[in-house]
Amino acid sequence: MLQMSRANIKFSYAMLTLMSLAIKTLQQIKDSSRSFSGLMALYEQNYVRFNQLVENLDAIESSPTSMRAGQVTLQLVLLEKCRYTTTVLMTYRLSTDAGEMHTPDLKIRLYHDTRQAEVISCCRHDADAFFWLDRSACRTTMQWRWRINHFLFKWLNHCLKTGHHFPQQKHGIAWKKLLGSL
Repeated sequence: MLQMSRANIKFSYAMLTLMSLAIKTLQQIKDSSRSFSGLMALYEQNYVRFNQLVENLDAIESSPTSMRAGQVTLQLVLLEKCRYTTTVLMTYRLSTDAGEMHTPDLKIRLYHDTRQAEVISCCRHDADAFFWLDRSACRTTMQWRWRINHFLFKWLNHCLKTGHHFPQQKHGIAWKKLLGSL
């Protein structure tokens, strides 16, 4: 298992907090002009990005992790699998002096028939981080849905850029792919 130094964990946590504050400022500006049809398009974009992160959702077992050198461990927990929907919990696992902390915990429902992914709840274990994702911080349900799902959009992009993937990809040359291309 990869171990991160306390400095890397503190830096990663500080970056998450800064990202959270930057998104809050942008969201306050953008929230008033958001439409329902735009929200549905965002759900579709989140579905596409989630499927890039999770290559084969049917093959995912209970709670796999994705560990990248110098990055925070990303965990995916399969909560419910039905014919047309799948519900998962996506979180970072952070080691702190007080023990392991999972934040943010986003419960995501994937609608396979409409190809959409929607955040249905958010649990924050640190009251200061991601405070603007709290439903009570928003004037309307639509505003909260925009904030939380836009956060998911940015988080999925970040996870993909930093190399997270489910199932965990091995480093090195993929010999079968190399031989198949010859």
